[in-house]
Amino acid sequence: MESPIDLTRLDIQPHTPPVREGVNLLLPIHKYSFPQLITKQVCEDYKNSFPQSNTSNVQAWHSKYNTHTTTNVFDPLIDATLNKCNDITREFYNIALVNERFIVKDLWVAMYEKNDHTLLHHHFPCQFAACYYVDVEDDSSPITFGFGDQALSIQPENGMLLVWLGLIPHKVAPTNKKRTCICMNITVSR
Repeated sequence: MESPIDLTRLDIQPHTPPVREGVNLLLPIHKYSFPQLITKQVCEDYKNSFPQSNTSNVQAWHSKYNTHTTTNVFDPLIDATLNKCNDITREFYNIALVNERFIVKDLWVAMYEKNDHTLLHHHFPCQFAACYYVDVEDDSSPITFGFGDQALSIQPENGMLLVWLGLIPHKVAPTNKKRTCICMNITVSR
């Protein structure tokens, strides 16, 4: 039987990862499509129930980080995201979780209006971060990973789920159009 792997203590050596469709090889950002997994109305109803915005690097209305503990309406998204984290870990990084499992540490809804943005940040020490785009208007700002010549910008689409390593820095420039998304920090638990 394999020994359990502690993902927080892995010594990852630089290598060329395998080519996979939908994955940027310089910054491994995994892209999936789950149309209408969560609707805009669900997010608006949540905001109406909890109108006070959290304060953080997200310069837009966003719920508290424990949103997933206050309701079960986001459970289908949580399940889909955790399944993708397991797939990524097994298929892309060739790591099998034995006595561990992924859990959502934090989940928040963010609703951007014109000129709202998010400052450059990362989600370390969480193994993964994720963002599900519920409803984005054309010409809303992309999410940008990394910086300088290595930066990668991804234009959000309705139903898009992005999953990336928590240590990858990212930001959202001031947007011209509205966007509603659900963000998560994912970590390993025994």
